[in-house]
Amino acid sequence: MSLISRRQMLSDAASGFGAAALGWILHQQKLLGAAPSQIHDLRPKTPHLTPKAKSVIYLYMGGGPSTIDMFDPKPVLKKYDGQDSPVKVSGRRLGVSQKVMASPWEFKQYGQSGRWVSELMPNCAKVIDYTTFLRALTTDRVDHSTAQFSAMTGRGVAGFPSIGSWAAYGLGTENQDLPAFVALEDTYTTIRNRIWSSAWLPPIYQGTKVNVEGTPIFDVVRPKDITDEEQRSFLNLVNDLNRIQKRQKYSRDLDLEARIANYELAARMQLAATQVADLSKETEATKKLYGVDDPKTANFSTCCLMARRLVENGVRFVVVVNGGWDHHSNIKTDLPEVCYRTDKGIAGLLADMKSRGLLDSTLVVWGGEFGRLPTVEQVTQRPGRDHNPHGFSIFMAGAGLKPGFDFGDTDELGYSALGTEKHTHSHVHATILHLMGLDFKKLTFEYEGRNESLTGVNPARVITEVLA
Repeated sequence: MSLISRRQMLSDAASGFGAAALGWILHQQKLLGAAPSQIHDLRPKTPHLTPKAKSVIYLYMGGGPSTIDMFDPKPVLKKYDGQDSPVKVSGRRLGVSQKVMASPWEFKQYGQSGRWVSELMPNCAKVIDYTTFLRALTTDRVDHSTAQFSAMTGRGVAGFPSIGSWAAYGLGTENQDLPAFVALEDTYTTIRNRIWSSAWLPPIYQGTKVNVEGTPIFDVVRPKDITDEEQRSFLNLVNDLNRIQKRQKYSRDLDLEARIANYELAARMQLAATQVADLSKETEATKKLYGVDDPKTANFSTCCLMARRLVENGVRFVVVVNGGWDHHSNIKTDLPEVCYRTDKGIAGLLADMKSRGLLDSTLVVWGGEFGRLPTVEQVTQRPGRDHNPHGFSIFMAGAGLKPGFDFGDTDELGYSALGTEKHTHSHVHATILHLMGLDFKKLTFEYEGRNESLTGVNPARVITEVLA
């Protein structure tokens, strides 16, 4: 056995300790054996499946539309009008009133499908054959914020990406001069801009809010005292500095990566966004079809027309937000107002998309986070309806669907979804992604050590019954 000196022992031990320490540091920083950082951008990506829909327009009606007063008549409500409900009704409030309220509005049948539509939606009645109804939607959330998160992000809590961000992440965009995901806000909802948030997905997939009045995107117009050449030089300098910083210190910083991409996208959007937002090239007949000529409908109608122009120019996902549907009281006055405000724009969008052939490649979705109860919330001179998460309707139209088809139903009061045909927002999300060519089980993103998805661990399936 050979002896070693104290100096040699310390030297050998130090090397071993150093290697161990270095290995631990590299592991903590996820650099040991790591693959190069993934690049997140908006270039078109290959879908998992053959897509039916190239793009989606989601008309989100925040607040809980009373679909039993619009698209889902229940004649038995007249029998019990003003009386106690024959079944126990539960809502958001403890001790909710059990007094039934029949719909104050008349329904008639329309189209080849013979759908019943109330007098509140006369323009939608004209295009009702284009639509596919899901009539047994349910949610486990009864308050606006949590239910809106569930409807738009798949989870009933804050902090998860919107379905539009997932679509942008999975597919990118066909037009590199415009965002993949755009938000048009007519009136705001409870969760406001979190409807189009990318949360922990790379920020490049965040929805871009576009205005229908004035400058379409904040600060997108170049100041008049700066030339195009000066702006380009400034942009190149900023991006060069960002890339140096990223390469030297922050190789995995997604926010910095998104900042670089967004600077470049913003420069390209200066012309493209302005052109898309310019409605002067639309005919007066088209504007009238949408209701742009009516001051009461103009803003929402312009949002719908803008949505068509955006998908026509390659934008992948557009959400149009209207938050005016929360009618706990005075429903007889307030519901007609919001229906009037939105009816013509919705119908104009569907009719215009159909006439241009865009409905063959675009999915249009209409709906809110829940419905309204068949009872009055309180017995007053100005009654309204409380939230109903137990059974309500939404409709879709366009690519890959059976037009004029209804799936599911609610009980005779319009209170609770029936049988095995109940579905949730997670089922709707899975179906939307499927129509876009994305497998909701395969569309994942690693976050905090686990593969996250839009639906998460919630029960979900593609609603194949509505597919053409």
